[in-house]
Amino acid sequence: MFVRRKAAAYMTVEASFIVTWTIFVFVFLIYLSFYSYDKCVLFQDAYAICFRGSIQKQEDNVVSYIGAHMKEQFGKKYFAAGEVRGSVDRDGNVADVIGECLVKVPIRTDFTMSGRSGWQIRTRARAQIINPTHIIRKSRWMENMENSLTAMARQAD
Repeated sequence: MFVRRKAAAYMTVEASFIVTWTIFVFVFLIYLSFYSYDKCVLFQDAYAICFRGSIQKQEDNVVSYIGAHMKEQFGKKYFAAGEVRGSVDRDGNVADVIGECLVKVPIRTDFTMSGRSGWQIRTRARAQIINPTHIIRKSRWMENMENSLTAMARQAD
């Protein structure tokens, strides 16, 4: 009645597809984690150097300080990324640091973002330029004025 046929090696063919796609997904997840890590570290470095530059005593040295210490801050802590580039801009009382790098992905450019040879990361950090010495002196002056007014009010009573 019913004839059973055995198909030879059908499990082998299916396993070869499953293993290939599993490896592809794991490698993709690893590179995606590299991308996420590099993006977070790049923003952290950009903000750290921007903040350090924004609290300089002499407000005219903000851009030169950031430019001089940018390479040192970015360092060599990025996974699977090429050279990290940065630029600094000052707009009135605000300093901007822009950091860029490219996470190298070992697949064809058809599968990467915008046809590049990797995934582009671009981040921007902003910090308001302040003079901490001036703020501390102003706060102490306000405190002294408050104490003087309190003492005068007590004497008047």
